[in-house]
Amino acid sequence: MNSKFEKYDITARSLHWISALVILWSTISGFYLILFSIEESIKHQISELNVSIAVVFIPFFCWRVIHRVKHGIPSYGNLLSERVAKIAVAMHILLYTMVTIVLLSGILMMEKDFTVFNLFSIPRLIDTAETQKFFGIVHIYATRILAVCIIIHVLAVVKHEISGTRILRRML
Repeated sequence: MNSKFEKYDITARSLHWISALVILWSTISGFYLILFSIEESIKHQISELNVSIAVVFIPFFCWRVIHRVKHGIPSYGNLLSERVAKIAVAMHILLYTMVTIVLLSGILMMEKDFTVFNLFSIPRLIDTAETQKFFGIVHIYATRILAVCIIIHVLAVVKHEISGTRILRRML
């Protein structure tokens, strides 16, 4: 295929890489907390750090969604077939949806007030333990689905790059 393509604008690219760093850190550290036996104090510190990062990330993610809706995505040109481009768009929508669910469920599952980088406190938003538990379960499943989506996303980029379709250049 012809390699004509359009790049994302600087705002979209910046928000993408901020999102990638935050989501990868949160995903990897979250699974680390679940899968490995670690000291309770370290577990608590990582959890507090993740909550703080997530709270600070929420406005950036909202900005990213608004920017995407307002500006759309640049044309794939001849880089991808129409079918593959539609699959890519659907996967991006799924990624955005899962990040939204992970962020919301993460905040709504909080059983107590939480601090953000020890600068300010945010009160828990839900008082009932049953509802908090429900959002905790939603959070667990949503993070797993998001992790699978991230793996698929990265593998798709690698597959395209290896096959000579230099898709990553749109985001660099």
